[in-house]
Amino acid sequence: MKKLYLLSAVLLLLALPGYTQIQLTQYFLDGTFYNPAFAGSQDAICANVYGRHQWFGLADVNGNKVSPLSGIFNINAPIYAINSGVGLNVMYDKTGFEQTLGVKLNYAYRIRFNETQSLGIGLAFSLSDKSIDFSQLIVEQPGDPLLKTKQKGSGIIPDFDFGVQYQQMKKLYVGLSGTNLLESSADIGNVRYGPKRNLFLTAGYYINLAEKRKRSLYLIPSFLVKSDLLNVQFDITARVEYNDLLWAGVSYRYQDAVAALAGVNIKGFRIGASYDFTTSSLNEVSNGSIEVFLGYCFKLTPQEKQGKTYNSSPKVKYNSLYNTRYL
Repeated sequence: MKKLYLLSAVLLLLALPGYTQIQLTQYFLDGTFYNPAFAGSQDAICANVYGRHQWFGLADVNGNKVSPLSGIFNINAPIYAINSGVGLNVMYDKTGFEQTLGVKLNYAYRIRFNETQSLGIGLAFSLSDKSIDFSQLIVEQPGDPLLKTKQKGSGIIPDFDFGVQYQQMKKLYVGLSGTNLLESSADIGNVRYGPKRNLFLTAGYYINLAEKRKRSLYLIPSFLVKSDLLNVQFDITARVEYNDLLWAGVSYRYQDAVAALAGVNIKGFRIGASYDFTTSSLNEVSNGSIEVFLGYCFKLTPQEKQGKTYNSSPKVKYNSLYNTRYL
């Protein structure tokens, strides 16, 4: 009975005209998904892929798998000639009988204060194709006029994001952004569906634990706060990174999960994985969440022209391939 209640609650959420951003445990590996101002901040051409299976094992009373499946691809790069960064995000999300395919174009104007400090001001335009198969929904009130249709409905939803981001290399970063600012909507079946406006605040700080040693060792606490102006959720993470090669840590998501995470950096590649232990009531019907990350960065080094300021247009040269760390 409890299982039926929990599944009904999850499926009912699928039919409501609201929206929840994809949840990422390794949010610190690619800031551009939540904030366009991170585009071009790594002084490298970077391509990243996330894959996430949330609450796996979750099924409806007919045995259909309804746990969320998500995939994200991002590529971003600096354009030094115009002090900017650009990026492209492609997102796929499937929860039960609802799925979304989205594309987002990111642009950031980058202000360089010196060799290590910069400020990004970003804007993104997104298009989301949302579809819901109403014939598969299991509802507690079959006579609900909003859910009477037995067909699959879909709609295209455009929107904008805006964000700012400050970073000091190997020291700290902080970003503030708003997504779905227009709160655009579309008719899907009998439901007027519109993504909610969301606010994100993220920050991280690098604590050097081996200043006098040849090999670096950093403790990196970070957090991500998410709000739709009605509810607030946050992630708190602490990880240790050794010699720009290995990292491992733990994370806590308020009223949802505790996670273990680890990764490795090899010749420009970054590989990460995390497992969430569900702490909410869903732990009785799910087996937690798993997330994997794969990224590659091709390092670029801006060479400042003599007599120019740091925010002028620098030349660029190619270096040998090596990993760049996310800030």
